[in-house]
Amino acid sequence: MPIQFATLVGERMFKKPSIFTASEVRDIIISLIALAFIFSYPEIFSDPYQIIFYIVVVGLAFIGHELSHKFAAIKLGYYAGYKMWVEGLVLALLFAILTNGNIVFAAPGAVIFYHSIFKYPKRKEIGLIGLAGPLFNIALFSIFLFTPFKSIAFINGWLALFNLIPFGPLDGNKVIRWSWKIWLICIILIVVGFFYLFLG
Repeated sequence: MPIQFATLVGERMFKKPSIFTASEVRDIIISLIALAFIFSYPEIFSDPYQIIFYIVVVGLAFIGHELSHKFAAIKLGYYAGYKMWVEGLVLALLFAILTNGNIVFAAPGAVIFYHSIFKYPKRKEIGLIGLAGPLFNIALFSIFLFTPFKSIAFINGWLALFNLIPFGPLDGNKVIRWSWKIWLICIILIVVGFFYLFLG
C-alpha cells in the first residue's frame, strides 16, 4: 500500500503524536474486512467461514505491511498513521465482482507521515519507509514458502509484488527512485519465490 508525506501545516491528520488514533484503528479494521471479502470472493458465498480465514491471513499480511511503514517512519523521526482510501476500496470491490475474484486490486489506503516542523524527507528516507512494507511481506513470503501454508506465502508474495510496481503512488516508485538495485533485488526474490511456489 502506498505511503504519502504531508506537512503538519498542510494536513492535520492527527491532533497529537500518539501511536494510534481512533480514526486510524477504524480505518485499519474497515480496510481489513474489505480486503478479506475481496480475497475470499466468490467462495465466501458457498463457504462463509472463508472470511474468518482471510481476516487472519490477510490481516497478518496487510496490517504487518502498514505497521512496517508506520514504524519505519516513526524510527526516522516522523509522526505516521494509516488512512483509508475509500475510492481505492470501492475500486477493489468492483474489480473482484467484475472479474469474479480473478483480479485482486489492493490499494485500500496509505500510511501518511509528517514532521512536527516544516521539514521535507530526503529521498533515502522516503525509499526506506516505502521499502519497509514490501520487505515485511517478502519476509513472510520466504518463511511460508517452505511450509504447508502456501496460501499465506502467495498472499504476501502478491502484496509485495503489487506494491513494488514502480509507478504512481505505489511503494515501488519510492524505492526505485532511491535505489534501483535494492528494488531489483526485491523483485528477483519475489519472482524466484513464485517459480518455486508454482513449479516446485
